[in-house]
Amino acid sequence: MKIDPILNFGRKIIPKNLFHMGQPVYHWLLAFTGNLVYRLPGRKLIVIGITGTNGKSTTAELTSAVLRANGIKYGMLSTVAIEIAGRRQDNTTNRTTLGRWQTAKYLREMIDAGCTHVVIEVASEGLVMYRVWGIPFDIAVYTNLSPEHLNTHKTMENYRNAKGLLFAGLTKSKKKGVPKTIIANADDHEFKYFHDFPADKKISYGIAKGEVWANNISLGNKTSYELVDDETKYHVTTFLPAKFNIYNELAAYCVGKALNFDPGKTLIGIESVKQIAGRMQEIPNKLGLRIFIDYAVTPDAFELLFTELRRISQGRIISVFGATGDRDKAKRPELGRVAGKMTNYTVLTDEESYSENPSVIVDSIAEGLETVRKGNYEIILNRRDAIKRALEVAELGDIVVVTGMGHQKYRNMGGDKKIEWDEAKVISEILTELKPKKK
Repeated sequence: MKIDPILNFGRKIIPKNLFHMGQPVYHWLLAFTGNLVYRLPGRKLIVIGITGTNGKSTTAELTSAVLRANGIKYGMLSTVAIEIAGRRQDNTTNRTTLGRWQTAKYLREMIDAGCTHVVIEVASEGLVMYRVWGIPFDIAVYTNLSPEHLNTHKTMENYRNAKGLLFAGLTKSKKKGVPKTIIANADDHEFKYFHDFPADKKISYGIAKGEVWANNISLGNKTSYELVDDETKYHVTTFLPAKFNIYNELAAYCVGKALNFDPGKTLIGIESVKQIAGRMQEIPNKLGLRIFIDYAVTPDAFELLFTELRRISQGRIISVFGATGDRDKAKRPELGRVAGKMTNYTVLTDEESYSENPSVIVDSIAEGLETVRKGNYEIILNRRDAIKRALEVAELGDIVVVTGMGHQKYRNMGGDKKIEWDEAKVISEILTELKPKKK
């Protein structure tokens, strides 16, 4: 049953003010009817929810790998992909948490395919808009919290509390043979808030502290560390770069621990993950550069990403980015400040402008950048031209990093205007036009 044409028709005939007033009821009704039509599918699956500002998609992929390594038939709904019993497709909605009917439909398909577990990436907006209403979660994972989606939530407290809905509902929902479990990042400043919700079982993780923690960390082409679980130590070597990915790996390990999986098999799953699409994804090239794309869109994510790039850089770091229109205007100058402080040259460009003028968006970013460094940046609104310019000015040994779009397959330019966009593909096409850098 296709619901979208009906909904689009309803939006057109209902006055806008009346529609906005009734939106919460409208969202709830969609969730209620979707669950009825697809016969309450969340009750038939062990449901693992992952929330936080950064690291959700990577943690979802790692958790899926843990399930796979332990012989579990599973499904996954993430920002990056939709997976059902080994069948995988790109998530082309540009949404972290899918629509209410979509979610229920995919959960039913998972049951029909023989899945017993599902990993769902849960956004704060998805929680307050009832996109996962009616789904009894069994394990709730918290990664971290930094400013994001404040256009919706207005304050950080509201944003935190929205994510808290996932944890508040744990012990109020149907039990399905596994303990209702909270897994939380002990190093994060909001750890206590999320950890203190009632649950049958609680597991903390971190690098500085936690029940499960990492020690003797070595960062290089591969990442290695000692994972300490109570009194037991395991040597871990992974392909995912950067210290921040250790947190995601620890969270996925804790899901295995919550489900009483064999630790050895769990670590085989974690170590099998080679790359997450659009997350510090390196683009091969013959120019003598290192080129990365990343989905980072917050100042905190910028800090983590640029810190790692500075660690591996043998030259300058050249950044290319913009900001999404109609979203979190206050963060734009801060994005500029972080880039100004941590990179050497910047090309500001359009990202997804929605209904805003892209020039206004990048000018706001430039204001923040100017507070840190004068000049050493330029504005090129055409994103393809901006990327090409960054690659042209880069020299041997430099890193070029393009952020904001990551894995996404289109850009939303306002209303129904969407343009196809595959960042990795665009960069590869540009590379064919350029000559190798000379020493």
